[in-house]
Amino acid sequence: MKSIFVFPLLLLTACYHDEEVSPELIIRKSKVYKYEIELPVHHEGRGNMHQLDASKYSFNESHWLYLNRKDNKVNHTDIVLTPERNKVDYPYRQSNLKGFILFKFDSIMIRLLVPHYIDQDTIVDEWNNYEYNGNYKLKKES
Repeated sequence: MKSIFVFPLLLLTACYHDEEVSPELIIRKSKVYKYEIELPVHHEGRGNMHQLDASKYSFNESHWLYLNRKDNKVNHTDIVLTPERNKVDYPYRQSNLKGFILFKFDSIMIRLLVPHYIDQDTIVDEWNNYEYNGNYKLKKES
């Protein structure tokens, strides 16, 4: 009888997900805009409680920022944010961004807001901080 309660408890407490964003972003020339900035993220965790799976996982992904200039402050209207490299049009492109990117010497400050929609499409319910806002070093790559 105890095992009925112990197994679900172990699954719930054993599950976790950690994300680590690289402190150094890569900026390079782009084919679709003048510049692309790669924001690498490492994911690590254990379990999927929806599938009763407690196995470990680890993978890398990148978010991509595209812009035509890299001096001073670049406003949201001149930034493309996408989860797929070189895919800067709908449905990949994050629409209705707010905020800016600020370049300083060899670093970058990302301060973007992304919309949350009431109806999943047109009516913005609230604005949320982009999950990877922060200050990063910039590594130039050709």
